[in-house]
Amino acid sequence: MSPTPTRSPKATTDQTAAEFERVRARLPDARSAYERAWLSLGRSLVSEYPSSAAFVRNRWEGQLHLLLCEVDRATADEIWRWLSGLDGRTTSVELHRGDWRERFLRGIPATFDAYFVSFDPNMYDRHNVRAPKPANMYPRDIAIVVAGIRGLPRVPLVLQVSTYSVNGANSQTDVLDDLVPQFANHGFTLAASVRADNAMMSMIFTRDMSVGSDLEPRFQSWLAGQTCDSVNGRVDR
Repeated sequence: MSPTPTRSPKATTDQTAAEFERVRARLPDARSAYERAWLSLGRSLVSEYPSSAAFVRNRWEGQLHLLLCEVDRATADEIWRWLSGLDGRTTSVELHRGDWRERFLRGIPATFDAYFVSFDPNMYDRHNVRAPKPANMYPRDIAIVVAGIRGLPRVPLVLQVSTYSVNGANSQTDVLDDLVPQFANHGFTLAASVRADNAMMSMIFTRDMSVGSDLEPRFQSWLAGQTCDSVNGRVDR
């Protein structure tokens, strides 16, 4: 994903689009770490919807290595322009111009103190179809994910997988029932599942660390126009 993407016209059809727009309009009064980062990135990147990588670099204090995968040439060019402008003293980078599966099969650098691994496919399809769509994720892909991170040291690791559709008998409950055992078999715990609406959902898995299980109610409060103080857990109305 580009650090400065152009929002799709289809965004107006999202069930929670109106709530997002209302909260974004209140960012100048931001109280949460997420809102403060979004406000800062909106000014520095001039973007209404910065990428996860941009959020991580904004919030992480200290040395960071970014490994990003992008198959679309134009989007990869935008990513590279952003990466090239980062401070090389604090941020090392690698951009894989191609399918993420190809890169993960080569393994992930095993020299860091913590890891955040994020997948943002169009959807997770729990059926291994004969003609898989590269922009989707399937059960066969989870084996590639696990193989890619198998050699990493036992340090804190957060793994996020999102899905945006329930088509093809892939309800949110069915997706959870499919993914949780697969990751549990490799030492991961489901820390939280956050539903943005009846279709969009992000799942947070962890290994060798704990994450607050209140992410979904906090997110729903945020959508309702409230702000959550990420430091002490207080909800400010």
